[in-house]
Amino acid sequence: MIKLIQNEFALNLVEIKKLNGYDNENYHVKTDIDSYIFKTYHYSQNIFALVEAENKALLFLKEKGQKNIPEPFPFIDGSFVKIIEIKGRKTICRLLSFLEGEFLGELNPTNKLFRSIGAFLAKMDLILLKFDSYTIKARQWDWDIQYLNLNKQYIQDITNARDRSTVQYFFQQFEENVTPVLPDLRKSIIHNDANEWNILFNGGGQTGIIDFGDLAYSSLINELAIAISYASFDHKEPLEVAVTILESYHSILPLEEKELSILYYLIASRLCISVCNSAHSKKENEENEYAFVSENSAWKLLYRLLSINPIEAENCFRKSSWLSSPSTRIARKSIGAKT
Repeated sequence: MIKLIQNEFALNLVEIKKLNGYDNENYHVKTDIDSYIFKTYHYSQNIFALVEAENKALLFLKEKGQKNIPEPFPFIDGSFVKIIEIKGRKTICRLLSFLEGEFLGELNPTNKLFRSIGAFLAKMDLILLKFDSYTIKARQWDWDIQYLNLNKQYIQDITNARDRSTVQYFFQQFEENVTPVLPDLRKSIIHNDANEWNILFNGGGQTGIIDFGDLAYSSLINELAIAISYASFDHKEPLEVAVTILESYHSILPLEEKELSILYYLIASRLCISVCNSAHSKKENEENEYAFVSENSAWKLLYRLLSINPIEAENCFRKSSWLSSPSTRIARKSIGAKT
């Protein structure tokens, strides 16, 4: 691997270290002056197209002034993505700049850091609203909240009956409360994975984000729902975390009432996607610890959401975004179920 990287990028390597990855292999590459991430993927036409689209998104963001994201680094021949035979197998390869900092999952974050997350994502999403990619728009997969039902196949992999019932309950709530309004929601290409191991902070509290491999053309509000889901892990009052992130996001990229009306269900849905995939990954390969690194925290938060009235959550979201709650409301079917 060292010789390959030296030949393809003309870098003078000092150190190379293999990193954990969900479904691809990553290497932290150090030279005497810089650090990079060398990423490899098993070849398929679909994966190659997605990696190319991801690189184009990163280059677009950089061109528009976005800071603190990975930057694609070209091969000697000027390409940013290349197919190389490694150990007799066609492999997709690319090199990205390495972002220094501490992960959200390693910190005890303050409100200042939560506000930083909201502001960062809003600024990034403002740029991505202008980015277009047919490849990303055509993508339909189970980590995109709008395609929650693709995860139904994994529910039976959840071994605990009470846990399965809880997930099924939130699937039903999504069908009743979110599905009818999906056609009316704003859509954009979004990062789609602002989790606690993708969000970084430097010493000054400035936010950065890595891993754009989950890019999706989805409801814009899903970006915020995902960030809130993971930022709220292990917090007794998840609504307080949600409101702090929401306020800073909304001050830069204003949210719409219909988006706030379903935010509670979107947060729960993302958690359901996480636990469903964790259960399936554990069944398929118990040794892949990276695949269920957030599982316990996701279950705790999912059960915490059961104790929160959906209308109470919506009213908090509206108040924090300066959209006053209606004086009268017709309670949704879910309101009396589990509060």
